[in-house]
Amino acid sequence: MENLLSSDYRKGFWLTFIGVLIFTPDALLIRLVDVEFLTLVVYRCTIGGLVMLVGFSLYCGRDFLRNILMIGVGGLVVVVLEGAASWTFYLALERTTVANVLVIFASTPLIAALLTRLFLADVIERPTWVAIWCAALGLVVVASAGLATGNWLGDLMALINAVVIAGVYTVVRYSRDLNMIPAAGLGLLLAALVACPFAQFPVLGFDQWFYLVIGASVVLPVALALLTLGPRYLPAPEVAMLTLLETIIGPMWVWIVIGEEPGIRTLLGGSVVVAALFFHALWRFRQTRKTV
Repeated sequence: MENLLSSDYRKGFWLTFIGVLIFTPDALLIRLVDVEFLTLVVYRCTIGGLVMLVGFSLYCGRDFLRNILMIGVGGLVVVVLEGAASWTFYLALERTTVANVLVIFASTPLIAALLTRLFLADVIERPTWVAIWCAALGLVVVASAGLATGNWLGDLMALINAVVIAGVYTVVRYSRDLNMIPAAGLGLLLAALVACPFAQFPVLGFDQWFYLVIGASVVLPVALALLTLGPRYLPAPEVAMLTLLETIIGPMWVWIVIGEEPGIRTLLGGSVVVAALFFHALWRFRQTRKTV
C-alpha cells in the first residue's frame, strides 16, 4: 500500500508539473490575440472544449458516451466551475496585469486546503500549511501593488478565479475514481455558450488567428487535461501549489515578448511563492522516498 501511495503521488506530481509548464505561455498568447474578453471566451473555449472532447472520444472509443454519463453530479459541478473559471480568468486579464492575475492565483492552495479540510476531511500536514501561508504572504505583496495602481477589479476577478479553481480541484479529488476530462471540456463549451450572445466578433488578422489557434487547440486543452488528472493522484492543495510555477514563469514570457513589466512587488511576491513551492516539493519527495 505504501509503495502504491508513493507511486500515485509521483504520478500526480508529474502530471500536474507538465500541465503547468505547458500552461505558462497561455497568458502571453491571450495578450497577443488582443481581443475583448467575451469574444476570447467564445473562440478559445469552443475550440479548446471540442479538442478535449474529440481527444477523449478517440481515447475511449465506443465507451465515450458511457464515460460522459458516469461523471455524475460531481461532474456537473466541474462543468459549471470550469465555465466560471474561464470567465473570471479572461476578465481578470482584461482589467489588470498578467503578473497580478497569476500571482494572486497563489491563494489557490490555501483555499483548496480549506475546502478539502471542510468537505473531504483531508489532513493537511504542518509543512504544507507553512508553505501555503508563505504563498499567501506573497499574494499580499502583489495585491498591494494592484490596489496602488487602481486595478482592484481585475485583482478581485483573479481572486474569484482562484476560489473557483480550488473548487474544481476539490471536486476532482473527491471523485478521483472518475475521469473528469469530459466535464472540463463541457465546462469550456458552457462558458462559450453563455458568452456568445454578448461577444462582438471583430475581424481578426492572421497573427491573431495564429496565436488564438495555438493557445486554444494545443496549450489550453492539453494543459487542462493534465491538470484535471493531477488531483486524482495528488491532494488538491498540492496540485494548486504546483500551479504556482505559472505565477513566475508566465509573467516572464509576457515581459520578454511584449515588455509588460511585472513590477518589483510582483517579483518579490513571486519569489516568496516559488521558494515556498520548492521547499515543500523537496520535503514531499523525501517523504515519498521513505515509503519506497
